Amino acid sequence: MPDIKLSDEVKSWIVPTLIVAALLGLGFAGKAIYDKHQDEKPKVMATEHVKDPAAVAKEIHVTNPAAQTIVREIERSGSSTPQITYYVTAPSVEKGAETVAKQIEEKSPEAPSGVLQKSDRTIVTPNTEKQKVDVYKINLRKAHKLKAGMTYLDNHAYLSTGYQAGKWEGLIHFDTRTLEPKGGTITYTVFEW
Repeated sequence: MPDIKLSDEVKSWIVPTLIVAALLGLGFAGKAIYDKHQDEKPKVMATEHVKDPAAVAKEIHVTNPAAQTIVREIERSGSSTPQITYYVTAPSVEKGAETVAKQIEEKSPEAPSGVLQKSDRTIVTPNTEKQKVDVYKINLRKAHKLKAGMTYLDNHAYLSTGYQAGKWEGLIHFDTRTLEPKGGTITYTVFEW
């Protein structure tokens, strides 16, 4: 390892800079956790709003293309029979939807396990025509991935870090002794399941 000499002025700025960076990092991480928690809460939406991609995108915080896919899948599932049926006592279908959303949020033992399953988003819809409440569990496609690993090539071990966006993935290989980049790899996902 090379011997690095730092001036006293540079040394005096290192600790405050690291503290500010750590505080900013904690602040951003806290906000991301809070936002994720808010997104995972069940949202009660009127039936006509569930058919509008713009309303779905705004309410459950997804992109417009994702909202269009969600609306299409909700419409497609409307003609099929539900996987789970259970009854909730409420003065109206709208109040029933609020009760179901609260049961899901609190993970109530009264609710069946199917509606309590973990998902990225949950939409609860009062269906006044059929006097029932529909629950849609939505798992979003994870388009961005960070990766870490190890590559062994020609009797040398290399650390590998990578980023995947959609079907493309890029990797950089580092020497384990000097942490110097030694090469890279770009791959394309040909098949997914």
